[in-house]
Amino acid sequence: MLTDDIKNLFNPQHVKYISEMRDKYFRTRNLKDIVGVRPDILMGWQESYEHGFDDIYPNKPVVRDLQRRLEKNAQVMHVAIPYMKKIFSFIDHKSFWLTFMHTEGVILKLIGTPKMLEELKATGLIEGSNRGEDAPYCGLFHLVYKLKKPFMLVATEHASPIDDNLAGSASPIIDLRTKKVLGYIGISGHWWDSHVHTLGMAIIAGEAISQALALQTANRKILDMNKSIKNINRRLNTTVESVDSGLVYFDDKGNIKTINKNAVQLLGIQLRHEAILGKNIFNFIDNKLTIDKIHCHTNKNEIYHYDLLTPLAANVIGKGEYPLYVTIQNTIQEDRAEYIMIIKKRAEVHQTAAKIVYPTGSFTFEDIIGQSEEMSKVKRLAQMAAQHDPAVMILGESGTGKELFAQAIHHASNRAKGPFVAINCGAIPRTLIESELFGYEKGAFTGADKNGHPGKFELADGGTVFLDEIGDMPYDVQITLLRVLQTRQVLRIGGTKPIKVNVRIISATNKDLDEEIKNKTFRDDLYYRLNVFTIPLPPLRERKGDVEILAKYFFSNYQKIYNKKVKGFSREALQMLNKYDWPGNIRQLENAVDRALIVCQTEYIELEDFSNKLITETNRGENIESEKLTTKSDKLVILKTLQTFNNNISKTAKYLGLSRPTLYKKIKKYGISKNNNIYS
Repeated sequence: MLTDDIKNLFNPQHVKYISEMRDKYFRTRNLKDIVGVRPDILMGWQESYEHGFDDIYPNKPVVRDLQRRLEKNAQVMHVAIPYMKKIFSFIDHKSFWLTFMHTEGVILKLIGTPKMLEELKATGLIEGSNRGEDAPYCGLFHLVYKLKKPFMLVATEHASPIDDNLAGSASPIIDLRTKKVLGYIGISGHWWDSHVHTLGMAIIAGEAISQALALQTANRKILDMNKSIKNINRRLNTTVESVDSGLVYFDDKGNIKTINKNAVQLLGIQLRHEAILGKNIFNFIDNKLTIDKIHCHTNKNEIYHYDLLTPLAANVIGKGEYPLYVTIQNTIQEDRAEYIMIIKKRAEVHQTAAKIVYPTGSFTFEDIIGQSEEMSKVKRLAQMAAQHDPAVMILGESGTGKELFAQAIHHASNRAKGPFVAINCGAIPRTLIESELFGYEKGAFTGADKNGHPGKFELADGGTVFLDEIGDMPYDVQITLLRVLQTRQVLRIGGTKPIKVNVRIISATNKDLDEEIKNKTFRDDLYYRLNVFTIPLPPLRERKGDVEILAKYFFSNYQKIYNKKVKGFSREALQMLNKYDWPGNIRQLENAVDRALIVCQTEYIELEDFSNKLITETNRGENIESEKLTTKSDKLVILKTLQTFNNNISKTAKYLGLSRPTLYKKIKKYGISKNNNIYS
């Protein structure tokens, strides 16, 4: 019920009194003298004053992006405007207009007579005018925006006398689900034609629009749901058939609700698709798997993994008992368990795992650094091996890049898309190497995985197995490996059925296998199986032309990592690198460059930046600096270079490949002077 205070708003004497209070407030700004004014109205006067508005012609700014705001609020306006037109149809057209303002405080729609809209335009009220929180003039819509509740503003309650002839009521439009304000609807007109019930009309309009929006949303959801229901079976069938595995969906009794063609083929079911639906899944799989066992393993939302043997499928496909790997997950539907079973060939599961764990090999022949004749010959030999599928044995000292060549051969072969699985035969404990290579069945030994585990040969199926340090493989395991190479089958530890594998073998060693055969530590028959195509890698000391290239390559890599402002190697440092024998080969060279770059504090890596051991072993009592120049000729070269560059130390050092400190040392050592003065 409307209070007497609100009814009194339209009393002419009250309107006059409020006008006097307003004049006093804006003249004195003394709130103590202001009585009988609603607190919300007084708040509006205060804000208008603080914004510094012109009380005769208040600034009512217009936004520039009206069209964007209309599009953004189209859904609400689509419902609100018909209500606004309906209300306008049964009120006095000459005295009233209706307004829709969106949540950001911008007027988006005005409905009134052309004459009334022109009159409003003169006061700055048009579509696009801003009445929100940042608006300088605190009128009706500014207040309702601020208060977030229905509100009525009458005559002289306006902050500006220009609106004294007007009265307006506005109410929020609410999203009934989220309680979020979607906009505001207002009814305004001449105050002497208005009534307290105008506020009630605005409130009812706001609530009606809110209800209509909620109903529209519900109807749209129902329509969307109906469309979804019509398409759900088609989508489900499309989704189910698009899965590259077998898929079966069954209830807690085992009755099949959905099954795809892959599952029908893998399980060897010889029935039409329609005839399978409703049949029990356990009619088509071995009797060791039961609904109770499935429920027991999946009742905590766990995924149940199971190796399935289906003689029925074997009769159809003709490969003996057909090894399948299934995963089953519980999907609770209205307190009733239903299950999804994914079926794959066990070999395909292993291949997928191998591609994740063992990538296809990241190095190619382009990644092998070296331009020496020795290295060029080896690369050509390896490229020939890659074009065919023989067993390859790579011979070379530690650190010569045997695995790099193995990966490059794999990457250039027709097995490039398959996994590259590397095994260091010398790094795996004797007790584990056989299970690592050939796998084991569940329960094969204490501590074994309860589901069993495929070996490296199974995981490499379709790709390459790289047996590094083959010379360290235990003698009895060599016998098993020989059998695998002969039969192309592996037998897991604890298993009874061999598993076919299609792999290429690349082996590598730094040992003299001929000597190992004489010592009865390596089998000669295995040696001949592995050594079909031999690739001997030269040690770094036999490819001196590549030392500097490799050193600069490693320097470039580590410089990026450490972000040091070092330009390269001094001449003496390069002389030392080229002279050293590098017993640890490429790996030792890389570590030496890494270390030197870390400790280097000058523009160039100097001799002293390398380890003392490296320098001592290189010198062996000789002076590296005299390798190409005697002391006399060295002094002469420095003198001529200084003359060429007009005694510029930086340019001379750069030309000679020396650092500035090293050049200064030589100048001092040889007593070189400039204008009879010794350089210092």
